[in-house]
Amino acid sequence: MGRGNMTARRSPTNSNEIVENPEIDGETEAKLKAIEEGEMRAELKHIDKKFTEQGQAYFAETIEEEIPDQVNWWSKFALCIVRHTHQSNPKYIEKTSLQVNSQHLKDILKDTIKQFPGLSFSTKEITIDKPYHVLYHYRHELEAAGELLEEGSEAANHLDLLLSFINEEFRETIEESDNLREQGLVSYPHLWTIFRPGCTLYAPVFGQPRAFTLNEYQYVCGDEPGLNLQVAYVDFDGEDLGTRNVSRKVAAFGGAASIKDLSTFPIEWHADPEAIKADLITRGRRFELLAGMHFCSYKGVALEYTSCGISRYNTDGRVVVDTKTFHRLNANYAFAVSAFQSDEDQPSKRRKPRLNEYDYEDEVFVETEELVPEERPELERLSDEQCMLANSMVRGFSFAEKRWFDFFIDKLTPPDWNPDCFDQLVLPATQKELVRALVTTHAQSSLGFDDIVKGKGKGLIMVLHGPPGVGKTLTAETVAEFCKRPLYMVSSGDLGTDSSTLDSRLSRILDMASTWKAVLLIDEADVFLERRSLHDMERNSLVSIFLRVLEYYEGILFLTSNRVSTFDDAFKSRIHVPLKYNDLTMESRRLIWKNFLGKLGSGVQMDEEEYDGLAQADINGRQIKNVIRTAKSLAQYHGEKLDRRKLEQVIKIQEEFEQELDGMNGLANGVNGLAVNGH
Repeated sequence: MGRGNMTARRSPTNSNEIVENPEIDGETEAKLKAIEEGEMRAELKHIDKKFTEQGQAYFAETIEEEIPDQVNWWSKFALCIVRHTHQSNPKYIEKTSLQVNSQHLKDILKDTIKQFPGLSFSTKEITIDKPYHVLYHYRHELEAAGELLEEGSEAANHLDLLLSFINEEFRETIEESDNLREQGLVSYPHLWTIFRPGCTLYAPVFGQPRAFTLNEYQYVCGDEPGLNLQVAYVDFDGEDLGTRNVSRKVAAFGGAASIKDLSTFPIEWHADPEAIKADLITRGRRFELLAGMHFCSYKGVALEYTSCGISRYNTDGRVVVDTKTFHRLNANYAFAVSAFQSDEDQPSKRRKPRLNEYDYEDEVFVETEELVPEERPELERLSDEQCMLANSMVRGFSFAEKRWFDFFIDKLTPPDWNPDCFDQLVLPATQKELVRALVTTHAQSSLGFDDIVKGKGKGLIMVLHGPPGVGKTLTAETVAEFCKRPLYMVSSGDLGTDSSTLDSRLSRILDMASTWKAVLLIDEADVFLERRSLHDMERNSLVSIFLRVLEYYEGILFLTSNRVSTFDDAFKSRIHVPLKYNDLTMESRRLIWKNFLGKLGSGVQMDEEEYDGLAQADINGRQIKNVIRTAKSLAQYHGEKLDRRKLEQVIKIQEEFEQELDGMNGLANGVNGLAVNGH
């Protein structure tokens, strides 16, 4: 019988035995011979991963239908396309992947692509699942790597094979996306092409410019389809500076959209990328300096996190920036960061940056010694790239709103202490000197005096008693200004009037005041200080709780009251300084008028004689302040300066109201007297 097209091949069981196979032509025989000789070919091989009836996996050329003799494809072809069929349904393709077999390509990919989500190019085996987005994103870098290879070398041939595969696989995508990108546009199906993992994204949040690092992306369907972006930014969790992850979505759209109009886009597409980067870095430096505890002023909108979502408050006043205490007292809203790693690959306790380490003119957040009550981790300086990714908000507490907020960094300003506050306090000289001496020595903690039991009796408790509007609250405010400490003002409504609520709220408030070394003012504290009795157990509980908690308080505490005669005896021994405030004298009222009107500067026309005339009106300090505010509005309405005539006009209205109120109170007292007498 003639041999015709018959060729010989070696038996799979005995490599030396030649058998005849009429189905193999000369070209195939040459390929098999090259395979047997161990040569890796610069070819792309299509292979299916299949299973026998016994469940054993095997690999075969895509065109094969029967189980062939097994060949080590991975050592013979530089690249292989592998279709993974389902074990129970061979016609179902679970996934398709690109198997990189060439060591040259493995080395090039490792050197070119340092990091990509879901892939590692440092492993022995490299498999890239379809749709091979990583190859699209790095095609230009791979082309550049080919320019360094010797033309015609095995490495160059293998890389040419990979580049040919990329260009063929993404031919339509490259053509369409490049055409749109030249016009600053992108289509939704090709939206992924502008988001290469690791790039810096620009995305405003609450109206603030923000930058993020892209980790990965994925198209999502459902009611709100879009491209979901997993991004990271820099934040401070009270202990460490590090990164936090969050999701952002670019909603689906039709046609082509301007890249700059997307809710999130690569920062290089910004109208002025260099300027926005510089602004973000500058703000990031301020964020870095706010890591820890800082006392500032704030004016603007602040954000509160609640179980119903985010609430917005317009706040104006003193605040303390303190993420650590925020998280300690509001654990449900705490977060943690992935701390930056030090050179020893350990979570770093970095050296805390100081303003004088920077070329900064803005000394907004210089700390005072009084406001460093705890040891904090030392923090290393952030890089410019990390500063660019920093949060635009910091966490803290507003003393005006008595709430925990997220504050915008751009709205924080220096606390602006008043160094002349004690000079403006209208108080007898002896009392003023005593208060100044006590708070100074307590702030410096130089006495070293303690109770027999350690930690007891180290606070400074002052009771301010007298009629309203004579300067009790102003005294506490002045002390806080003098000590450069925050003033935390609470009332009985803030503390509650049942024992269980009082215990928890008072302990929490004293905790915060101690942490911040704040001056604490409990206004109208009579309900907690009244004498205990045998018949009112609830009141006894309130007084006992108040006594116990105050015993261990180490800060400065002011209590205001109008009824010191009703104080429980146990409080008398715990009060360091009782200050009695009498009704204002004419000279006191004159000083108050001068102090308040003096703050208005040239907008007031007033001489010494006119001040004497104003002091004749029998009104308290709070009423004087209200009169000036009202008269100032009246003067502005008429476009004139504030003068005595306008002030007296408002004073007259105030006096008429007081007379009317006194008449009504007298009538009410008379009616009550008749009722008591039974008439």
